[in-house]
Amino acid sequence: MAENTNDKKVLLSLKNVEVKFNVRGRILTAIRNVSLDIYENESIAIVGESGSGKSVLTKTFAGMLDSNGFISNGSIIFSDDELSKTDVVLNTRNLRTLRRAVEMLNAASKLEAGAADFNAWNAKKQEIDEAQSVSAADNRKYQKALKKLNDENVDLRNYLGTLDKRNPEDAKLIAETTDKISANEAKIKGTEAELEQLKKEHKEAYLKDTARVAADKAALAELKRSRNEKIAACVLSDDVLSRNQKIAYEVLLSIGRYPFHKQLSFMKKLRKAFRIACSTGEDLTKSSVLNKIFEVVVFRVKFKSYDEANKMLHGYAILDCSKVKYTKDWQQIRGRRIATVFQDPMTSLNPVITIGKQIQTVIMKHQKCTKAEAKQRAIDIMGKVGIPDPEKRFDDYPFEYSGGMRQRIVIAIALSCQPKILICDEPTTALDVTIQAQILELIKDLQKDLGFTTVYITHDLGVVANVAERVAVLYAGQIVECGSVEEIFYEPRHPYTWALLSSLPQLAERGDELFSIPGTPPSLYNKIVGDAFAQRSSYAMAVDMVEEAPVFQISPTHWAKTWLLDPRAPKQEPPKQIQNLHDKMLRTYIEFDEKGNKKEAAHV
Repeated sequence: MAENTNDKKVLLSLKNVEVKFNVRGRILTAIRNVSLDIYENESIAIVGESGSGKSVLTKTFAGMLDSNGFISNGSIIFSDDELSKTDVVLNTRNLRTLRRAVEMLNAASKLEAGAADFNAWNAKKQEIDEAQSVSAADNRKYQKALKKLNDENVDLRNYLGTLDKRNPEDAKLIAETTDKISANEAKIKGTEAELEQLKKEHKEAYLKDTARVAADKAALAELKRSRNEKIAACVLSDDVLSRNQKIAYEVLLSIGRYPFHKQLSFMKKLRKAFRIACSTGEDLTKSSVLNKIFEVVVFRVKFKSYDEANKMLHGYAILDCSKVKYTKDWQQIRGRRIATVFQDPMTSLNPVITIGKQIQTVIMKHQKCTKAEAKQRAIDIMGKVGIPDPEKRFDDYPFEYSGGMRQRIVIAIALSCQPKILICDEPTTALDVTIQAQILELIKDLQKDLGFTTVYITHDLGVVANVAERVAVLYAGQIVECGSVEEIFYEPRHPYTWALLSSLPQLAERGDELFSIPGTPPSLYNKIVGDAFAQRSSYAMAVDMVEEAPVFQISPTHWAKTWLLDPRAPKQEPPKQIQNLHDKMLRTYIEFDEKGNKKEAAHV
């Protein structure tokens, strides 16, 4: 069995991640509410059909989403002490930045004295606005109705884009869908007109009550006067000054690594954020409040200590890859800490630059070393990935290497900076079966030697059986089942996992037809209701069509999202093809010892 994950450190933690793409004015939701922990030194496989979102999910780890893609929700926390630890020397320029930060915070802190009056002023202003408009409750009711109609029209337009007007059957559907869109647009206009009429009536009624209007104006003026007096009379206490000094250290730690022009831009945004927080009386001693303020520019670096002898500040950052915006921050992560091996080695290499120089360039970019040292490291890593006579082959071009050798070089480039995570995106797809086994064995051996975490992306569960400790099954942008490789192969619970396993040609019986999953994955342009796999599943129940299943915990390391695990669901047996799967795999995966005798393969 795989090692208990509770004994391992979480290296990458995804929480409620959602990824969307803007495609010609239409929104495609590629990743839907994915949560997953990836552990140090483990091998995890992310499996699913083409288009399920495997590559998109892993691209979020290293900021490689296409320009039209964005993370709309969630966090991706990367626990890397080397990157999280931040040191800033208090040289002349940084002392000037620190002084500006202290002045900014002290000025903003005076606004805290008038926070009660400011909040009362806002509450009174909201009361007046509602009196001459609509109440917050009524406004929410109307906005909810409008959002429902607009969302329905977005789904209908996305559906319309999948239809072909030249097809007679589709032509009828196009007409029906167009009529529904028109009807919704009429309802939207009617709802908006009703809301505007209600606002108009409320405003007229309020303005007629002249006594109330005068009293409200006087109340606002009094609250504003009281606030201004308290701010003018405010003298900051020693506790507040000490707090501001500590926060100023965090401002410098958070923005000190950026160019001067960026620092000025960040300081301007932080000044506005701190003024708003102090005006409303937010507690600046709370970590959650400070995290939210710093998010307007960069992730927050917490102040840890001040080394007076060396005039240096020490801090620690929680790295959220979903919030990294600046290119130079990604350059500290991408390649250096999270590396990727792509499936086609020829397109991963520059055909007009020698192999050695391509590895050498990566090493020099991410590690502080001379050209000679980088060359020696490149030769060493070439030797580790199994390139014969690496010194002689250092100056060869990619076309002089075979497909398997080129893939070894791609692995060498990825590992040249000793990353914490190696993402293998279908690393053997372009290779023949004999070379596939060598490459997979190479990655496993290198993982043992160098101690990195491997994330495999594949649609081939046969590959998974050889390399993974854990498996996450992805379908339509969502993880539907996750567990150890033994649990996924021998105790699968989700109908999609059953279908994937049934599709393995290695397990087909002589004379039986090869199994294929019926239908196609759903369009990710449309809103998915219920279980995304329900339309293709012979095990679907009525509830699968209307409501998404919650997570059912099967064991400490195994869970699945299927209503079949609900105690009220009828008992269902896995398909015949995957019953007694262990015995079938024993017959399929056989290894031989040196004398030619059969022995059980280690991975089954």
